[in-house]
Amino acid sequence: MKVVDLRNVFANCNDMLIEISDNYIYYAEEKKEEGHNSLFILEYNRVTRRERIVTNYILSNPSFVQHFFCFPDHIIIVMESGESEAWILRIDKHTGEEKTMAKLNFLGSFLDCTALDEDHLILYTVENEKHQNMFRAYKKLTGFSKISYLYDLDEEKYYYVRDPRICNADSMGLIPFTRDGEVQLLVLLPHGDEAEKEKCYKNRRWLGDNVNDNVWLCPLFDFIIAVKNGEERAPLELILSAGTCGLVRYAGMDPENLYFRAKYFPTGDQRLCAYNKMTGKKTVAAELNLKGDEKPASFYIDVNGARVYRITEDEDNYEVDGVLNSEIHAKYSKELGEFLACVDDRFILARYILSDEKDSFEFNSIYDVQTGEQKSYECRCAFQGSTVVLY
Repeated sequence: MKVVDLRNVFANCNDMLIEISDNYIYYAEEKKEEGHNSLFILEYNRVTRRERIVTNYILSNPSFVQHFFCFPDHIIIVMESGESEAWILRIDKHTGEEKTMAKLNFLGSFLDCTALDEDHLILYTVENEKHQNMFRAYKKLTGFSKISYLYDLDEEKYYYVRDPRICNADSMGLIPFTRDGEVQLLVLLPHGDEAEKEKCYKNRRWLGDNVNDNVWLCPLFDFIIAVKNGEERAPLELILSAGTCGLVRYAGMDPENLYFRAKYFPTGDQRLCAYNKMTGKKTVAAELNLKGDEKPASFYIDVNGARVYRITEDEDNYEVDGVLNSEIHAKYSKELGEFLACVDDRFILARYILSDEKDSFEFNSIYDVQTGEQKSYECRCAFQGSTVVLY
């Protein structure tokens, strides 16, 4: 594990971490200079321990919210204020050169967005007062409460997405990944949260058996071509589905597999299923059930690391046992906070939030299960692979 302490580098609590890589850390800093609100994109070199300004912009609207998407050579920035326009920027990480700068106007108010690759974004908008009549006509015609746009940064042009599966999804449910050198698009369409899905199961007498969680897959190139051609349905393949009696939720990926948590409400049986990226074969990767003689416990799924842990607690300690992609077996004091992650199958990260009516304080701790050494920090914490960043 490598701890990178940036507490003296980050100027204020509004700084935003963008990307942690092997050699560099990218982050954004918003501050006021000469009467103007400015946004700085900065690079921290982990080898030389020096920072460099990649680029900076004067923010014409102080209410702008930034969305950052990192790729090997570029950073894409979407700036919006929840209204009917957004600025799209694409910046060369290495030179700071501005590759794209475009203002996008659309119907409705900005809701959210995601980058599919370095050249394409998906954006969602919802009804607002300005476009109320047009939105209602759109909803009456299509049944959709949101408008979905595909934006091509090279063409500086957007296309309306007509596929109901994309229009009913959200940005968190669109996950690109690479399979055998080709980018795939994973589309998650869960029905509400887990509590809502279980409520549907309890009311299945009236709702029927087709309240579904669905997972779709498609080559990204084919999806983009279908949208640009105005097709009503992109060539998505249904790879997993759970009806009213069950639940299926995304649980991360590793180089070989996509993982999903599946639950069958009638028996309470819960498992982690693996979908092989290359073959499409489905297997049970782990059972997430407790035997009759086992202590009460919960299962913690680290989506970013594709790891699963069983967390058991007693009066003073948490006990952590690796279930998937981890062999850890350790205890640590509850005083350190709730389990956050385990790095290198050795270092437990725990977080404790202390708050009152006025303030909130965040404490992050690192506990070495081999030596018993523990260190606590009053700051924010992020991790990627074997790197822990304090800021």
